[in-house]
Amino acid sequence: MTDPSMVPPEQFAALVREASDEQLEQGMRENRDVLLDEIFHRMPQQFDPGRAEGVEAVIEWQITRPDGEPDRWQLSIREGRCDCTRGGEAEPDVSYRVAPVDFVKLITGVETGPKMFVFGRLRIRGNLMMAARMQGWFRMPTG
Repeated sequence: MTDPSMVPPEQFAALVREASDEQLEQGMRENRDVLLDEIFHRMPQQFDPGRAEGVEAVIEWQITRPDGEPDRWQLSIREGRCDCTRGGEAEPDVSYRVAPVDFVKLITGVETGPKMFVFGRLRIRGNLMMAARMQGWFRMPTG
């Protein structure tokens, strides 16, 4: 397998866009931890502090697992920085709960948050106004 840290975000987005749901599910089954770790490791690099001026927030992503317990990552946005922690103990201002394939589609721009929310594939808790603005704080890969 190719080391995911060697795949630029734009290329990853193109791969996701071209893959079937079955291929994405297989990839997440076989490489879930590696892929999610790399995605969250890169989120601070994709953060655009100019778009999030004055924002102080804790954003929690919950990526579901077959056993029902999600993997959790917290993004802390403070003073123009974005830091990412696996797990995390802070009280989130907003949390997203999503299946792994839907998560990958969302962060690569293949699917939109509002569409996924309307159809029950993305659950949001907390500050809904912040949830609606959060995507704009990050550069989305194009592929």
